[in-house]
Amino acid sequence: MACFFTASCQYNEPAITHITNPDFFTTWVFTEEEAVCSQGSTFPSGSQEEHIELKTLINSSYEYTVNGELQQKGTFIALSEKITFSPPIFPNSIDINSTYVLTGPNLVITTTELLNSGSTETCTVKRKYSRKR
Repeated sequence: MACFFTASCQYNEPAITHITNPDFFTTWVFTEEEAVCSQGSTFPSGSQEEHIELKTLINSSYEYTVNGELQQKGTFIALSEKITFSPPIFPNSIDINSTYVLTGPNLVITTTELLNSGSTETCTVKRKYSRKR
């Protein structure tokens, strides 16, 4: 960065995107879910017997399968710590953006969701995925 004879300089880091991290493109297997709801309710988690996979493909598309059956596919945008799936993967999500953290072999996606489709209670839901072996 060079700022010749200016009173202030501004340096903006380039956004970290899925494109800059090749480890992002893989098949992720759902491993666990944690939820905290605003009024203390228990979040209805999915069955532990379901095998859920999220494939993030290099062309910014995704496939979401449950027990080997395609449930949904679409596109995603990942910038900095925000990720947006279109169409949304989580049906009760109240924000189109989710946050994500990529840590070694794990991907954690955090969303704010309604407790259920008719509820006004919100829950912060963290879903952890591990790289498929």
